[in-house]
Amino acid sequence: MKSKVKKLTGTARELSIEMSGDVVEEAVKDILGEIKKTAKIPGFRPGNAPMDIIRKKHHAEALEEAKNRLIAESYQEALQKHGVDPASYPEISEIKYEDAGELSFKAKVDTYPEVNLKKYIEIPVTAKKVEVEDREIEDAIDRVRGMFARFVDKEGALDAGDFAVADVGSTIDGRPISEKRNNMWIEVSEENSLLGMGKELEGLEKGARKDIDVTLPENYPDEKYAGKKAVFTVEIKEVKVRELPEVDKDLAEKMGKETPEALREELRGQIMSQKQRNEEISMKNQIMADLIKKHRFDLPETMVARQFKVLMDRAENELTEKGLGEKAISEHKEKLRSSLLKEAEDKVRVYFILDEISKRENVEVSEEEIDSWISGLARSYNKTFEEVKKYYTEHDLIGGLYEQLKEGKTLDFLLEKASVRTV
Repeated sequence: MKSKVKKLTGTARELSIEMSGDVVEEAVKDILGEIKKTAKIPGFRPGNAPMDIIRKKHHAEALEEAKNRLIAESYQEALQKHGVDPASYPEISEIKYEDAGELSFKAKVDTYPEVNLKKYIEIPVTAKKVEVEDREIEDAIDRVRGMFARFVDKEGALDAGDFAVADVGSTIDGRPISEKRNNMWIEVSEENSLLGMGKELEGLEKGARKDIDVTLPENYPDEKYAGKKAVFTVEIKEVKVRELPEVDKDLAEKMGKETPEALREELRGQIMSQKQRNEEISMKNQIMADLIKKHRFDLPETMVARQFKVLMDRAENELTEKGLGEKAISEHKEKLRSSLLKEAEDKVRVYFILDEISKRENVEVSEEEIDSWISGLARSYNKTFEEVKKYYTEHDLIGGLYEQLKEGKTLDFLLEKASVRTV
């Protein structure tokens, strides 16, 4: 086998590989021998048919299989010979292959970049002093009370914060634009109601009917109505007021605590833990930004493209969930293109930097750590450890999980070694 490597732009390399007709013929012969063992030829038991009959019947099949095998094997051999470390699957092209003749082809592949590490110990980061204010605890208490709120009938008119149970129809120029929605709950609030119509219900009583003029948003799900003026007809069927429970022993016990004071302390601890996690994320983001700024090197185009697609798909899903139509989604994606491309490049760059740091600092992830992470995931989805471990194994996800945990441990190491200034 002959091979040579050519450097293309960035981290791309092109391997040119040639094999003689003798090598090809030997591979075809071996494959025909394998076929002979199981081939069903009339008049012969499996394995006993003459080779000339096997060759005549299966020669084309053997040639194709030989080509595929030789390309795969010679590609791996050429990688080792030239010390090429692939970061992507190869793009095979210019295959030249004839019956009993030479086989040649080219393989383009992205390689891992060379990362010359800059200083990564004592990276300066800023952290905010973490405190929990009394108002945050009271806000959390109100959210707990809201979990056990009761909605009771109310006599008289709707006030701000009340709820109307209503039938709602919508029209444009007198023509319905959607099916009538019955028993729809609407809070008397501009912020917490569909298109702010809740504010218009203040002062209405049970049995009242009101037409509310609104301008549909540009991201209205049905694009032909986007931005148009519509009329929502609201018929009040019930008036409800939300009653919150008292902050007492009964409420505390519903949350697994003995007293309101114990509940407040539990909520304080939860808020503190969340703030500390957020601050840790902020500091790690500062570390990654510092590393990205200091390290410039070519990136594998295929990895960037793959990461860019992931980010684009995620953005499209989020826009779809917000109810945007295809045209609006396409326009938003075009606006996001440059920023998401930059984000994709940053993610790939920091992956290689952290990978190089992990090698230098001997950061490893044990099987016990992988199993511990899978156990936590299983608990969160109410699955058994065995079920989740089997899924990750069968879908070839263990390697990706290893890299994810190693990256996290490397960031933990860098944060531990960082120069932290608290403000």
